Amino acid sequence: MSKSKSIGTTLEAIAAAEQALGRALPASYVKWLLENNGRALGALNVFPVYDAANARKTWESIERHYNTGWQEWLENVDGGNDAASLLPFAQFGTGDYYCFDYAHAGPSGEPVVVLWSHETGVTSAVTPDFASFLILPGRPG
Repeated sequence: MSKSKSIGTTLEAIAAAEQALGRALPASYVKWLLENNGRALGALNVFPVYDAANARKTWESIERHYNTGWQEWLENVDGGNDAASLLPFAQFGTGDYYCFDYAHAGPSGEPVVVLWSHETGVTSAVTPDFASFLILPGRPG
């Protein structure tokens, strides 16, 4: 998937995702989606927003992941942090998620990026925002 062309998306598709999720997406993520919606970061699958113009490539959207797989993991995790402020944007490994943590803003004013453990429900800080995540050395993928 990493060798495929970027497909991008529209502001309208992003607005629809934000409405479905009940929160605004971070500006650096929106900027990335406008040019790269449906594209992976190496081996890491970053969730796209659903875009009817490319439904096949965007079907596994951020809102679909949030409402299905993420909710199933939350039901099965004992302990950990309250996940109400978290919005997963990529899945890492066999169940851990990279999430935007809306309870904590970084210096840019955007939610910090955390890694949520599917085994413990505990988060660990990764970067102060999505733009920093994109250039993180050693990022999986």
